[in-house]
Amino acid sequence: MYEILISEAEQFSTSVLQHYGVPPDHAKIITEVIIDSELRGYDDHGLLFMQIVVQWGFIQGMMNPAPDVKLIRDNPSTALLDGDGGSGAVAAKKAMQICIEKAKKTGIAAVGVNNSGNIIAPAVFVLDAADAGLIGYCSSNIQALMAPEGGKSRSLGTNPIAYAAPSATGIPFLFDMSCSTAAAAKIVVAARQGSEVQPGLIQDRDGNPTTNPNDFMGLDNNGTFSDGGGTVLPTGGPKGYGMAMVVDTLCGVLTGANFGADLQLTNAKESKPGHFMWAINVEQFMDREEFEARMDARATGVKNSDRKPGVDEILIPGERGIRLKNESIARGTVRVSQETWDAIGQLKDISGVPLPRVL
Repeated sequence: MYEILISEAEQFSTSVLQHYGVPPDHAKIITEVIIDSELRGYDDHGLLFMQIVVQWGFIQGMMNPAPDVKLIRDNPSTALLDGDGGSGAVAAKKAMQICIEKAKKTGIAAVGVNNSGNIIAPAVFVLDAADAGLIGYCSSNIQALMAPEGGKSRSLGTNPIAYAAPSATGIPFLFDMSCSTAAAAKIVVAARQGSEVQPGLIQDRDGNPTTNPNDFMGLDNNGTFSDGGGTVLPTGGPKGYGMAMVVDTLCGVLTGANFGADLQLTNAKESKPGHFMWAINVEQFMDREEFEARMDARATGVKNSDRKPGVDEILIPGERGIRLKNESIARGTVRVSQETWDAIGQLKDISGVPLPRVL
């Protein structure tokens, strides 16, 4: 493990992104999502993911580095944005800001985005809603790497979703998941480590179960996913498959974005995913303080329930990651893995941006 200053990790990320033409304000948003993932212990979507963003997104030209995100439909409680082929994080940040503003006025609001890019991770955007005293939801349909239940071809994205709600303790409720057994980035990490993955996560291109991440990867000559690889499986079988279809309906069909098997990494220059989010103003139902107290009472009741032998504590969804984040912020440092250090080292080599200092 390598321990580095959070501030220097943020500076490295924003500097690398700006080197590839990302405007400073956009670089700050993308960095916020990446560093949030790193701090909450999801390094596969942290600084390690920067390499995917840069090499696949900007060097290979799959994403517009400086999108002009535009409002194309606007109603009192809904809106639709065009992401201009840029980073999904940039479009999602703007969409949630609009969603929060509308929900505070109307009680509930929903905003969709089309013609966008990979959202990276949806947690930051729903936490924005929770910080504003709202219940937030965010989802995205992304490039198809998952097979439907009973299938073997890349027909759906892993399609992440997240919910968040405020609480009086300052630790919001946060539920963040992919509709697949594992995020594709976790399989990438395993392949880089030369390790196997747990049984039941992936299958090869012929639909055979496998624990070898290389059976899933199907890398092309550029080191990115090709259409010759295997698939990740839906979480919970038909349940994850059904949820992925729901996300595809909201983010792709409803917004006018692309959806399903059309979202292949090999055609990402032309075929773009979408995002969908909503926010509920709890004060339309009760005072915010009462809601937050009830959220804490619910959490306490669950945490104080009977534990199995050997279990020290029952955690609320998101609690472990938020604790890790708060501990890192208190130290001012973040600990990164060897894989992450190697990945950002490659970014340093191609961009010339100095690495953060190792403490």
